[in-house]
Amino acid sequence: MPARMDAVQAFLDYLRHEAAASPLTIETYQSDLKSFTAYAEERLGESFTPSEGDLDLVRGWLSMKLDEGVKASTVRRCLTSVKSFYRYLLKSELLKRNPIQALRPPKADRPLPVYVPTKEMEEMLSGEVDPTDWQAVRDRLILTMLYECGLRRSEIAGLRDRAVDTTERQLKVLGKGRKERIVPFGKGLTEAIEDWRHLRTSIFGLTESFFVNSKGKAMTPRAIYQVAHTALATVPNLSRRGAHVLRHTFATDMLNSGADLMLLRELMGHSSVSTTVRYTHTSFEQLKKLYAAHPRAARTPRDGTPDTDD
Repeated sequence: MPARMDAVQAFLDYLRHEAAASPLTIETYQSDLKSFTAYAEERLGESFTPSEGDLDLVRGWLSMKLDEGVKASTVRRCLTSVKSFYRYLLKSELLKRNPIQALRPPKADRPLPVYVPTKEMEEMLSGEVDPTDWQAVRDRLILTMLYECGLRRSEIAGLRDRAVDTTERQLKVLGKGRKERIVPFGKGLTEAIEDWRHLRTSIFGLTESFFVNSKGKAMTPRAIYQVAHTALATVPNLSRRGAHVLRHTFATDMLNSGADLMLLRELMGHSSVSTTVRYTHTSFEQLKKLYAAHPRAARTPRDGTPDTDD
């Protein structure tokens, strides 16, 4: 059996070179496995080597996470990382049995997606931008594409210039699981894309990446998050202010405008329609708030019983 670090590194190399996992996925797995092995070594009092008797170690690690107040969704992700690691060990014949194969994750906490109300969204995207300020032009386009195309921050960061077609008005996006999908966009976004391309080329020359940093290199997902976070800081009453909020806003506004659920699933690159269905709940909550503003919304029948429709 390889030493602990050898096994973990072999797994990360497998993800990088054979499984073609995204850099963000590899970074997440690496972080989770570092946390797990640190816990295991502290509990064992010695160097950790994966074995077929590790079930209690994994359970203890996950329980500790929950006791510390870590969200169930994050603990589920941690379990996914460790399960992938042990499946690799089994596949590589470093273990004869997977000790955590039957381990169940905690029930996920699934809060409603956070979204930006239409009025605030329009105000954010309608402000004046200096057309000679390349960073301001870039950041405005990032926000617009997150909102109008419903992309993930990793998809924006990984967008290649050749994948942006202003003639057909569509993007070729590489999403989760290295799955490619086509996302259409409107005429207004076409003009903004051409403006950015012209400005970018005049400063950095031809680039492989569509969005670049001050060195002309591809932006990181973290940098995309920061652009969105800075812009959303002006919007009140948001519990989150990351790039995903704009993706949620895209989905909510699409459904509020009558978009087909299965079409929205394709546009967003969801592997399961159950993920997309969450946005119908957000849309319904919006509808209830609108109706609550009606002057007769709180009216009850003369007999005082609730006004229900069976």
